[in-house]
Amino acid sequence: MNSEIDKKTNLAQNNQLELLCFRLIPDGVIFAVNVFKVRETVKYQPLTELPDVNSQIDGLLTLRHSIIPVVDLRKWLYSTHVPAHLVAKDEAIPNENRQIIICEFNEVIIGIKIYKADYIVRRNWEDIMIPVTTEYGNKVNNYTKNDQGEIVYVVDVEQMLSDIFPQIEADIEREIEGVEGFSVDRSRVVLIAEDSAVALKALEKVLKRIGVRYRSFVNGKLLLDHIAELDEAGLAQVGLIITDLEMPVVSGFTVIKTLKANRLTQHIPIVVNSSMSGESNKEMASGLNAEDFMPKTRPDQIATVIRRYMSV
Repeated sequence: MNSEIDKKTNLAQNNQLELLCFRLIPDGVIFAVNVFKVRETVKYQPLTELPDVNSQIDGLLTLRHSIIPVVDLRKWLYSTHVPAHLVAKDEAIPNENRQIIICEFNEVIIGIKIYKADYIVRRNWEDIMIPVTTEYGNKVNNYTKNDQGEIVYVVDVEQMLSDIFPQIEADIEREIEGVEGFSVDRSRVVLIAEDSAVALKALEKVLKRIGVRYRSFVNGKLLLDHIAELDEAGLAQVGLIITDLEMPVVSGFTVIKTLKANRLTQHIPIVVNSSMSGESNKEMASGLNAEDFMPKTRPDQIATVIRRYMSV
């Protein structure tokens, strides 16, 4: 565990991330997820079929006494229409040659059915770019290139959870409705750096329900640029910063490091809001001097944190 935390912290301090790259068909498009969201990769094995569920859920995997839903990533990325050339190549692959990536994010464990995990690439966050448009719409939120110059699309896992498991979003809405109001310091503002539309939507709904003033930015650079423009009076109004960890251009790790190294901003409490919700991520965020950590899309924990830092 300590070696994993040390590795994450070292990457964070250098504004880097590692991506597990994989394909859905031989010689197909390359996709990726953050290595720190991956528990393991296992060989495909027969799944327990589920009646009357989203067709993009392939079934349930039993792994070491755990029951894990498995998503057919190909079906989700292409929705109801899968291109004919993909169908033909996919049907030629025997199931025993496929793999399942076991991932954990937002305190949820799921399997992702793929063809093959190929390799890991390490990149600086400034090398992670936002696509103007792709055939995958909002299902990939970033991209980079591998050492051969091929495009690698980073899957938006928060969007995948929202699309395939609507009951999760329904639970979030019920939790938001259950958030109890409390007196907040309306003279201060919360600044947010978050590139996931799904996560930001849930966060903003909680803040609006509580009555907190806030301003959001889609990456760490925009947030840091905004703070750099504030005078001392403006900085005094910043009561809390909430930052994602995984963001293009400037990551949340660098946001924390930059603000805590500046005597004018080091007093501002910073809360990490991340789908990388394992215990090691909490320890790593603490090691970077963030005051708190909360998993994404958890209204009850969001409200608790806001009360801790913004209540009168």
